[in-house]
Amino acid sequence: MNRILSLLVCLLLGLASFAQNDNQIDEKERAILYLKGGSQIEVTVIEWLEDLGIKVITLWGQEMFFPADRIHKVKSLTKKTSTHYVFKEKGIYYSMSAGLITGNNGVRNSEKNGYSLSFSSGIRLNRLLSVGIGTSVDQYAHGSGERMHPIFIDLRSYLLPKNSTFVVNLQTGYSLAFKNENKGITDAKGGFMFYPSLGISFGGSVTKYSIDLGYKFQKATWTYTNQWDTRISNEFRLDYQRFVLRFGIIL
Repeated sequence: MNRILSLLVCLLLGLASFAQNDNQIDEKERAILYLKGGSQIEVTVIEWLEDLGIKVITLWGQEMFFPADRIHKVKSLTKKTSTHYVFKEKGIYYSMSAGLITGNNGVRNSEKNGYSLSFSSGIRLNRLLSVGIGTSVDQYAHGSGERMHPIFIDLRSYLLPKNSTFVVNLQTGYSLAFKNENKGITDAKGGFMFYPSLGISFGGSVTKYSIDLGYKFQKATWTYTNQWDTRISNEFRLDYQRFVLRFGIIL
């Protein structure tokens, strides 16, 4: 499991770096520089440091640096669709994802990974707040009968007005559980579910893709009955706590 977590962290850090480089104006691109006070200059961008300023070459060949507090805006003269900000900040959204639930180090189902398939839909009030509802199928250990069916509230926040941005997601609700006599489970009770995650959303069109890493808390009770002697049974009251890596598509 440690290898999986290390890989997840490296992947998210790489995507974070990609998101930070999602500027509207690329280097060596022709642009109009609008300065505070009303002046405007046609330039070629050499380097853009968002917090400090912009280094350019003017039409007459002079290299200049303009600090950020003097710049009103920068408008590209190159038509490019891939770097335009394309995100539907308001309206209905649909989200589908598939995830890997990592195994634990306990005595039950030790190191066995599981899976999660989920769907949610709701409304984007603005870029920073989306509210919806959803459901999923969570199998906490491959090959076991311990399968949960959460019904949850889905809250999302897209942190930056860029095509590639960090996304904070919170899903919380109640999970249903069902007996599975083929696996020896003769009674099952669901419970409270809480699932925060942090990830990256990316894509140059209205359809976005996502990858995130979260930690899921889930309560459940399973009763296993001995198949040879039904008078013998064991009840397990569990608090699942698992890392989850998800890949998704958002419409």
